[in-house]
Amino acid sequence: MPKLVKGVKTLGFSLVELVIAIAILSILAALVLPYYTRYQQKAKVSSYALPIARACALDAITHCMSGRLADEETVTMNVTTFPNCRNSTIALGNLTIDITGSITCEPTGHVSNCMVYGKLQNVTLYQARCSLKDQSLHCEVISTSN
Repeated sequence: MPKLVKGVKTLGFSLVELVIAIAILSILAALVLPYYTRYQQKAKVSSYALPIARACALDAITHCMSGRLADEETVTMNVTTFPNCRNSTIALGNLTIDITGSITCEPTGHVSNCMVYGKLQNVTLYQARCSLKDQSLHCEVISTSN
């Protein structure tokens, strides 16, 4: 039943109740915002950088498997000639492809000793990484703090 104040019914919230509700919502928002930022950055890397880093690695694998003669020695490639291994501009800004190690074609036609990184401009928490080793390709989104 509503309170009566000098014969007037009050049906709303008091100012103190509204201030407390706003304070609780503010605290919850402050706690959730960092998680949302991380989620957003990881999704951007998964959607834009990871596919291009994977395509760069697949370009190298394709070149080693189809473009070489079996009797050739081990060859280290110049990956900047591959279309997917170049830095590019995408909807979110600049995408940088970095390659560590050397993409090496073994006499068996497999690629070894290489990591391909895809980094997006303005995304500081995550990057894409594709590793070529032991005759396999493994791509993932990793934290830059690792």
